[in-house]
Amino acid sequence: MAAVDIRSARSALLIDASSGKALFERDPSKKLPAAGLARLAPLLVICEAFDRGDISGEMPVTVDEAAARIGGTTAFLRAGETMDAQSLLLAAVMINAGDATHALAAAACGSDTAAISAVNERLAGLGVDSVYTDICGAEQSFSALELAAIASALIKSPTYLKYSTKYYEHISHESAGETELASPNKLIKQYSGCIGVGTGSSASAGYCGLFAARRGESAYIAVVLGAKNGAERFETGRELLDHGFSAFRSVRVSGAGEAFGTVSVSGSLVREINAEAADDTFLLLSMNKREYTLEALLPDSLSAPVEKGERIGTLTVRANDGEVLAETPLVADKSAAKAGFSDFFRIALNGFLHIG
Repeated sequence: MAAVDIRSARSALLIDASSGKALFERDPSKKLPAAGLARLAPLLVICEAFDRGDISGEMPVTVDEAAARIGGTTAFLRAGETMDAQSLLLAAVMINAGDATHALAAAACGSDTAAISAVNERLAGLGVDSVYTDICGAEQSFSALELAAIASALIKSPTYLKYSTKYYEHISHESAGETELASPNKLIKQYSGCIGVGTGSSASAGYCGLFAARRGESAYIAVVLGAKNGAERFETGRELLDHGFSAFRSVRVSGAGEAFGTVSVSGSLVREINAEAADDTFLLLSMNKREYTLEALLPDSLSAPVEKGERIGTLTVRANDGEVLAETPLVADKSAAKAGFSDFFRIALNGFLHIG
């Protein structure tokens, strides 16, 4: 921990993106003004709407008065202007443009009111208790832990990751002219493996940054709130991420669908089922703790009926000293319906006929 110098930041946090485990923290629960980082919550709602197919890149979006009036970082959109959703998304992801974020959120959800509700519902699902009264969350405060939760969800979105590492682009306006988009997140170009997330600054918030980076199986999220200038914001984010990659490593110990034994089934025409991992399981290891073992705890047998995906055991990951490092459910790879008298009679009859 001493290797990290968080300088002037009022709050700082480093988490492992896979497990959410905090690896470094200073006042991680303290609510602080977040400046433009508040726009990442509606951006999450927007990206997940794209992921689901609720909105497509070709969809035309008309900018309303409320979106055009937003200050701060914008894409210089004009009220009544129509632009394709993909161009607006590019501006929202790359430069955190408030006008593009507002217009897209309203289009994806159907109205400004519906967008605000969707943002608040999504935040509640992440355990974030901030309540938005406008789409872009003007004057919102967050803790570093809350911002890390938003970032963790955002970097799981394929739509977000499609644009998050772009550094320089431009979008064309309906009438004439272009807006140049240059990402303010310098780590995208300067830090190996950086995949986002955003920056913001204001008189009350100071200089804030939310940074994510992935190398191989390891991914970390760094939060910096209230730095005294932009240079210290980026340097602190870099040092936090360096600490993660130098002191820890993430190992995938099981993959979703990977089999870890079989279990016999009684009372069914299906005689046995495979026990498979329900999810990918990643293990965060310090560089001086490299060894672990896997133990599959399964019953000797099961009685029908058994449903596909039903939990039937547990995969436990242990360190050499016996410490439990992780657990993941083992589930049935297929269903085993309960057999009736007619099923067994048919089997017996077929066997008799075969012998004959």
